[in-house]
Order: sequence, then structure tokens, then C-alpha cells
Amino acid sequence: MTDPDTLAQALRTLRGDARLQGRPDGKVSQGDLARVFGVSVPSISSWEKKTDAKRPPDVHLDKYARLFATPRSFADGGPVLFEVEQLTAEERVRHDELKRAFGMESEPLNPLKFPPGEPLTVVCAELPEELQAAREYADPLAPDHVELYSYADPDALFELYSYLRQVNPNNRIRYKLVTRLDRDDFHTHLLLLGGVDWNNLTRETYDLLDIPVRQVGREGIEAGAFEVRDAGGTGRTLVPVLKEEDGRLTLREDVAHLWRAPNPYGRDGSTVTIFNGVYGRGTYGIVRALTDVDWRERNFRYLERRFGGAPSFSLVSRVRIVTGIVTVPDWTDPNIRLHEWPTDSG
Repeated sequence: MTDPDTLAQALRTLRGDARLQGRPDGKVSQGDLARVFGVSVPSISSWEKKTDAKRPPDVHLDKYARLFATPRSFADGGPVLFEVEQLTAEERVRHDELKRAFGMESEPLNPLKFPPGEPLTVVCAELPEELQAAREYADPLAPDHVELYSYADPDALFELYSYLRQVNPNNRIRYKLVTRLDRDDFHTHLLLLGGVDWNNLTRETYDLLDIPVRQVGREGIEAGAFEVRDAGGTGRTLVPVLKEEDGRLTLREDVAHLWRAPNPYGRDGSTVTIFNGVYGRGTYGIVRALTDVDWRERNFRYLERRFGGAPSFSLVSRVRIVTGIVTVPDWTDPNIRLHEWPTDSG
């Protein structure tokens, strides 16, 4: 950990190097920092003392790192404090560099944490009527109607929606069937559950955005698959692993896809994220890779290290099923990762 006096010198240097536009002297004062951090001027002064300085709490050191990570903080007469999610990829790198210089461990970039106040819509497929159990409960006119009986991937929806509510307490979060979307939903951050067989928006989004991954529905290949192109243009077909047991096929390993990109349907800054498996087990597994308490931070750090906060990225992964239980993919294991884009070479 950086000692308080060395840290105080670093904080003084940062403040001296920053410039505020629209001020006669162009300087950033301790009062400016006190106002934007929500503390007193004496607190700022105690953190910047030349000797016997006090170490700021980590929550305020993170504010220093966010503030000085970008010159945008000081544009138009600021300072203005941005949330981590509002920083660009380069600014996030600078934010992490400052935190390490302050002796802090940087938090991994969480792709499921969105800027406060921005709405999110989880888009689900509707389960075909012939597959809906207890049809009387799926009937909207039935006295005991349960809406989720008509949803495909309800386990993935429950897992994802619960986690989104936890980490985005100040965002409006809704889930909808793809058949019930309205035009305003397309301007939100979209999170699409399920593949091209039942989720029409997933199918159209694959067609619209140009990445070297394509899902083949089960009508095209008996078990369904993902077709990918490697950096050299070589194509591969990635199929689930099925085994016949007691006269029926059981799923031993699914293939699943995580894809994040700018939202092609919405306003600037909104995103689309696809969680998609050949089967529902894969969809559930790829969601849990980012929500499971024991594995998510490890996977967050891999995504941050591998893609560096890129606005668009794609990862195709194995999802193993053991005695009927979906295991959580560990993306630090190269045997679990099947295809990544962009490639290391870009």
C-alpha cells in the first residue's frame, strides 16, 4: 500500500496538472474537489499535507481515479465526476492505472453494470404452445394464469434479472417477450436471451451485425450448431455433445455464445448483449458465467484482460452438463473457450 505522504504528493500533483476551463486562473482548487467528492475542504487538505498526511478512504481514492482518468471531467467549467461505466475504454485503463498507483486493487469491469438511470430490457422468446406445460396456466384468460409459463429460458431469465436488479438499483429494468416489444424498448440497453430458433430478435441481430459467428438452427443441423470463422478465414462448426442413454439423447455439453455490441436499433451509447446456447442449458450457463458469485469476478477479469473494454466482442464457450447439472464456464480455461472475436491480431 502506498504510504500516506507519498500518496499526498501524488494527489497534489494530479490537482496541479489538471485545468478547469472557464476559470480566470485555470486551476483546480481543494474546494472544487470537496464539492464534487461530497466532503469538506479540511478533509481534502488533510489528504494533501506535505507531512503526516491522512490516507483518504478507498471510496474517495476511487473518485480521484475517476475524476483524473479523463480530461472530460474538467471540460465546460467542471469538475464533473463520471461513473466507471461512463468512461471510454482508454479512460478505464487510466482509471485502473491511477488506482494501482494509489495502492488499490482495481475492480474488474462488469459488463452487466450499466450507467445509472439508463433503462434495460431483457428480451425473451415465447415457448411454442405445444411445449408449454400445464397449458391452463399459460392461458392468459385462466384464473391461475402464470405469465412465465409461456417464456422460454425462465431459469436464465430469473438468474439474469435478479442480478441486474442487484447491480443496477437506479435503473428501470423490464423483461418482455419478443412478441410484445414496442418501439421505445429498442432505445434501451437490450439483453437477448435464447437463440435463432425461437427468439426472432436474436436472429435479426445476427443478420444485422457483422461478426464471424453464425448460429444454425436445429432445423438446419439436427442438433443445432454455431459456425465460426477464425482469423485466417478458416471455418469451423461447433456442435453440442449428445449421448444416447436409455433410449434417449442426453446433453453432455452445449455450445453457447456471449456477444456485446452497440445497439443497432437504439440511441447512441445503448448496447445489445446476447446470451445464447444451442439449447436452453447453454443459455443458462452463459448467463451464469457473469452472475454466479463464485465465478463471475474471475470471468469479468478475463473479459477485461482479453477485450480491454472494446465496445464489441464475442465469445463462444463450452457449457458442460454433469449429471443433469449445468456447470459454470471458467473462461480462464482455454479448453472452455471455443472462439473469440476480435482476434488478438485485431
